[in-house]
Amino acid sequence: MGTYQQTVVDLDVSAEEASTYGRRGREWLENMGIIRAVPWQGEVAYLTGPRWREAVEVPSWDWRAGVRDVKEEPCGELHVVTGRTVFAAAPGPAVPAICPRCAAPVPDGPVEAIGTWYETGSADVDCPACGRDAPLRDWEWTDDCVAFGYLGFQLDDWPPLRPRFADSLRRALGGHRVRVVAGKS
Repeated sequence: MGTYQQTVVDLDVSAEEASTYGRRGREWLENMGIIRAVPWQGEVAYLTGPRWREAVEVPSWDWRAGVRDVKEEPCGELHVVTGRTVFAAAPGPAVPAICPRCAAPVPDGPVEAIGTWYETGSADVDCPACGRDAPLRDWEWTDDCVAFGYLGFQLDDWPPLRPRFADSLRRALGGHRVRVVAGKS
C-alpha cells in the first residue's frame, strides 16, 4: 500500500547547520499551529496542529479532511530528516534532469554525480547542452522528484501542500531555497 510522502527540502543548509535549522523549522511549524508535539512511547511525535488545513489543498474526495471536528486527523506525522540525503519520490522510471544554467533536459541524468554527492556531499555536473557545470544540488528534475540536501521536513500522508506554505517555510528558514519532493514510498 505505501505512504504518500511530501518532503520540503532545504537546498542551501549545510551538514553542520541542519540540526539547528531543523529545530528552527519545526518550532516555526508548531508556533504556526501546523503541527503539535504529542508524547508517544517515550518520545515525541509531531502530528497535525489546529491550523494544519492552512498548509494543504484539501482534495474534494477526502471527506475526513474536510470535516472540521473530526477527532482523528487524516494526516500522518512530520519527520525532520537531517544528514546527507537523496530525497526521492516513488521509485519509477528515470526522469530528465534539468540544467540550472540553460534549462535543457538531460534524459539520462547525472547518475555518476548522484553517487559522488551521496559519498562526499559535493558533485558538479557538466551539461551536455551548454557545456557549463553546476552543483548537483542546483539541478532540477522533471516533476520535482529528486532533491539533494541535509535537511527535509517529511510529511506522511498529508494532502498536497500549498505552494504558499512551502514559501512560508522557506522564509522561516532564512530565505533558503526549498524544493518539495512528493511521491508514494
